[in-house]
Formats: sequence, C-alpha cells, structure tokens
Amino acid sequence: METIKLWRGQAASPPASTSAVLPPVPPASAGSPSAASTESRALAERYEDLARRIDALKLTSPELLPRATRYQKLAREAAAALRDVAGAVEKGDGERARARRVEFDDLARGEAPLVADINAVCR
Repeated sequence: METIKLWRGQAASPPASTSAVLPPVPPASAGSPSAASTESRALAERYEDLARRIDALKLTSPELLPRATRYQKLAREAAAALRDVAGAVEKGDGERARARRVEFDDLARGEAPLVADINAVCR
C-alpha cells in the first residue's frame, strides 16, 4: 500500500481528491482544432504514463492487483480514445472525434469510483 502512496507522491501534480486523477480534456469546440488535437494527445500521453507507472509498481497484493490491472486497462483505453479524437480532429472527421470523445468520457466517469476502491484497499 505504501507503493501507491509513493507513486502518487511522485506524480507531477497529485490529485487533491479521488474525484479525478487527470484533468478532463476541454471539448473540441473550446478552441481551434489544432489546440484540441494537441490537448488530446498530451492527455493521452499522461494516461499512458499512468499505465506505465502502474506496471512499474510490480504489485503482488491479491486485493490490489486486480484493481490496479483494471485501472491500467482504463488508462490505456482512455489514451487510445484520446489519440483517436486527436487524429479524427486533424482529419476533419467530426463524427469520429465526437464518438471517441463520448467513449473517453464514459471511461473517465469510471475512473473516480475505481480510484476510491483502490484507496479503500490501501487504507
């Protein structure tokens, strides 16, 4: 459990609560397509980094391991969705960008409950 606390302490900006680990990407309409694409790719990389950090923990706890694995899967799926959003925006495929953004939003809604579950195991 200390490993999670250590990992969280090493994060660039640790979460203030379990409501969100990473900030949401502004909707594509919030700025230029170029800015939306850049922001989506940057957040995708942060999710990939999160997945790599979870893997680096080398967890063995029978209670924590399945939850961390689910979180790692969520992070990788979120990263893929965000990369797809960026690519679709760059190609001018608004429908594809919207669809993948909706998928990302669905994944993001599952993040806070999973983080709360992990935190409960670590206490």
